[in-house]
Amino acid sequence: MKALILAALVIFAGLFVSMESLAQASDKFHGFVAISNQRELFVDYVPAAEGKPTVVLINGLTYSTRQWDNFTDPLAARGVGVLRYDMQGQGRTLLKYAPILSVITAQEQVEDLKALLEKLKIKGPYNLAGLSYGGGIAAGFAAAYPHLVKNLIMMAPFTRPVAGTDDWIKAQIWATRQIFPFNKMSDDELYDYYLHQIVYATYPQAEPIVLENPFKLEAIFRLVQGIRKARPADTAATLPDKSLHLMIARQDQYINTNVLEEYWDAVPTSARASLLYINGSEHKMVEAVPYFTATWVYEILMGNKKLFKGTHFEGYPFRGEVRAGDEFIKVGRQ
Repeated sequence: MKALILAALVIFAGLFVSMESLAQASDKFHGFVAISNQRELFVDYVPAAEGKPTVVLINGLTYSTRQWDNFTDPLAARGVGVLRYDMQGQGRTLLKYAPILSVITAQEQVEDLKALLEKLKIKGPYNLAGLSYGGGIAAGFAAAYPHLVKNLIMMAPFTRPVAGTDDWIKAQIWATRQIFPFNKMSDDELYDYYLHQIVYATYPQAEPIVLENPFKLEAIFRLVQGIRKARPADTAATLPDKSLHLMIARQDQYINTNVLEEYWDAVPTSARASLLYINGSEHKMVEAVPYFTATWVYEILMGNKKLFKGTHFEGYPFRGEVRAGDEFIKVGRQ
């Protein structure tokens, strides 16, 4: 009997592999990582082949790790290490802690990412690639820890609230003040009140994936609450030299091109590495043209010198090429 108990304890203990040993192993890791006594994050990590870099993928607002699949495959096939994870309020991390009933700040997400990278013992400086909301979090990380960032790859990033939504909410606040002059709610409280209405009324129509579980809509509201005041342009002066790679979808249905061009112009010339306009792509470029965007990111990670001169490029996914004047880069098409 004692032998059976001892054997069971050994097997049970074997389930708790330390993250230190995982970080030193060459195998993939798929599961939860404790970044503190209070929080775990869901992680999908494929270590890099010898001599190859690692890229950290930071989710868009409605994303989880699985939405990156078609983008990740071409990178992993080239030996690039890929770290995907679900932030607070997203994917499997959300399901572990649902329901989320309080604001999740952008700074919390930044600190969680730092803790995760330290826990996994992935050495910096890091290559960060963030889509939309994730681009805003990546910019926040670069502002807080510029010495830890090598390449800041921002794909259709959040740089300020979507103009149509922001204008509508501010109009509702103005109308509320006129009709109910003794309303005691602050402008911030009213803003969040109307933001909550927009998220619940419009997001299911625009992106049905928000209905995949009963907790997701409220979590999205809490994520937007936590990032809406962030202004990456205000901290752009801290970006490392030749670190910013901005990717703009020509057919972005959420963010106007001029908004992202304003952000690019606010970044010091010394920090600008490359600006790519992607023709024929919507906002979620890593799903719309995954092979093209992944291959472009690969060129960045491998240090293609043409991509570190602050050049503006036009990308043509269906031709598998990128152009800047007479400059031509063959990216390939799947």
